[in-house]
Amino acid sequence: MIRGNFIGAAIVAIIYTVYILWNPLPTKWQMASLLVVLNALTIVLLAFAFKL
Repeated sequence: MIRGNFIGAAIVAIIYTVYILWNPLPTKWQMASLLVVLNALTIVLLAFAFKL
């Protein structure tokens, strides 16, 4: 069974990947910080999706 958080995590990953490809941030530090935050959000959503 696929839970809503799995779909939410997939949508978040797609949206931020497309956003970053189309609108790169000016510095590498900002890009790295944004990726850390968004990847953490995706990991949290996936953890809840697969929690028994």
